Amino acid sequence: MQLPGPAYREYDFILAGGGMAGLSFAYYLSQSSLSNQRILIVDRGIRREQTFCYWSDEPSEFDFLAEKSWDSLYFHSARPSSLELSIAPHSYRKINAADWFSHIESELSKKPSIHYLKAEIQSIGFQGEGSTLLTSEGSFYATKKIIDSFSPFPCELENPKHLKQHFLGWEVECNFNNFQTDSAHLFDFRVAFGNECEFMYVLPTTPRKALFEYTFFSGTLREPEFYRDKIKSYLFAYYGLMEDDYLLKEEECGVIPMRNNPNKPENLYQKHLKIGTSGGFVKSTTGYSFYRTQKFCRDLVAGLEKGPSASLVIPVNPWKIWLDEVFLQVLIDQKIAGSKVFESLFYHNKPALLLKFLQEETSWKEDLRLMWSVPTFPFIRAAIKTIYRSKIK
Repeated sequence: MQLPGPAYREYDFILAGGGMAGLSFAYYLSQSSLSNQRILIVDRGIRREQTFCYWSDEPSEFDFLAEKSWDSLYFHSARPSSLELSIAPHSYRKINAADWFSHIESELSKKPSIHYLKAEIQSIGFQGEGSTLLTSEGSFYATKKIIDSFSPFPCELENPKHLKQHFLGWEVECNFNNFQTDSAHLFDFRVAFGNECEFMYVLPTTPRKALFEYTFFSGTLREPEFYRDKIKSYLFAYYGLMEDDYLLKEEECGVIPMRNNPNKPENLYQKHLKIGTSGGFVKSTTGYSFYRTQKFCRDLVAGLEKGPSASLVIPVNPWKIWLDEVFLQVLIDQKIAGSKVFESLFYHNKPALLLKFLQEETSWKEDLRLMWSVPTFPFIRAAIKTIYRSKIK
């Protein structure tokens, strides 16, 4: 990162973690009335993000960085049948992570009070009226807050009851024009043959280049070759592409926890604030985080500008949390194929309403309308389980 190294042992704000969430917070802080505060970003310098995607029905902060945007999406069911859906007034956008990081780092470099340290983070503690960050390069003191996107989210990779979104994606470039770029393919369930929720996600950016991502919502992870074989088979089955017809440009993989944050809500008065995945910024039922992270970081900085308060970092809506719990329980139970759940949502509701729902921007009446469109018994069963579980805690 092209920022100066640490010049002090004491800072106003210390960011533990310099990934997308940490740098988003640093960016909004640098644009605020707190921009002259001493800020230290500590990160080990390893980035795995390659793509950020989001949808919005109004102009967003980083739209100009989008490699490609789409106003319509394909949904392919396991029946099989396909729908091309206009998502107006929304647009779906894809940003290359390298472009986003480059832009953010350029903006942060304009602020001489922001410093960067490449180091391993070892622990976070409290000392006097502030807090301390212990790193492989020594200890640093934050007089105001440590903003933590480093701490792990409580999710056991080997526990099949801890639902996860696990995926592997290929960006491929064909030797010839082969992709229609007018629409993205948000869900392709033609690859789903069991009750686990598995689908292909396709973003064609040029007639020759596209991102193919094989995704599971399940508790059990697979070996990398499993996903690669699935993508190879899909490229041949639906695009007629053999391995010598395209060049593999990039590969990305990841595991995203699909659980509501079990930790207590964070308050602005705390000296140690968790953000990002560890702070519950990831939407548990979809794995989407970029748009939410921008919103939460903007709101967090606006709250800090006003001074100490008992305001929550993330607003808590028990109704929305419960809906997520029910949906996740349906996927865990596997009493119905995950593809059938999404089919019922997409075939019986307007796309714009679905996107609002997934962004938690719907009213409770709209939520009920959507819930009535899904298979009744599996959701009632899951709802009873979640209510019973909450009573015995």
